[in-house]
Amino acid sequence: MLKKIKILSSDLCLSFKYILLLQFVKIRKLMKRSILFLTLFLIFGCSERAPVNIYESEKFRNLTQEEITIGESIWVTTCFRCHMYGTMGGTSVKDKEHFDKLAAKGIDQLYKSVLEGIEGEEGVMPPKGACYPCTEEEIELSVYYIFHLAKKVQTEIEQKEKK
Repeated sequence: MLKKIKILSSDLCLSFKYILLLQFVKIRKLMKRSILFLTLFLIFGCSERAPVNIYESEKFRNLTQEEITIGESIWVTTCFRCHMYGTMGGTSVKDKEHFDKLAAKGIDQLYKSVLEGIEGEEGVMPPKGACYPCTEEEIELSVYYIFHLAKKVQTEIEQKEKK
C-alpha cells in the first residue's frame, strides 16, 4: 500500500511538473509573440510619420528669395500653362479648397507626383511637370513656389471679397 502511495505520489509530482512545464512553455511562447509583436509595431507602426502640411513645413516658412526666384522661373516657363487658370486638367492656384487638400499630403508626396507624373480623375501631369531639363532641386522648388503663389493669390482674393 505504501508502495502504491509512493508511486501515486510520484506520478502526481510528475504530472504536476509536466503541467508546470507546459504552462512555462506556453508563457514563454506568449512572451516571444508579445515581444515580436511589440518589435514589429515599433518598427512598422512608428517608422512612417504623418506628412507635414506643406504650408506648415519649416522649408515653406523659410524659403529664401533665391529659392522663390528659382521656383518662379520654372512656374513662368512651364507650370503657368496649366495651373494659372486650371486648364488642361491642372488645378488653378485660385482653388483654395483643392490646394489645401493637396498641401495636407506633404512635400514628399507632392514632389513625387510632380517628378513621376500623375494620371488621375482630375487631370494629368506629365513627368517633371513637362519641365524635362529641370533638376530635381528645381522641381522641388517649383512645388514650393506654386504653393507660395497659391497662398498669395488666395489671400488677395479673400481680401477683395471682404471689401
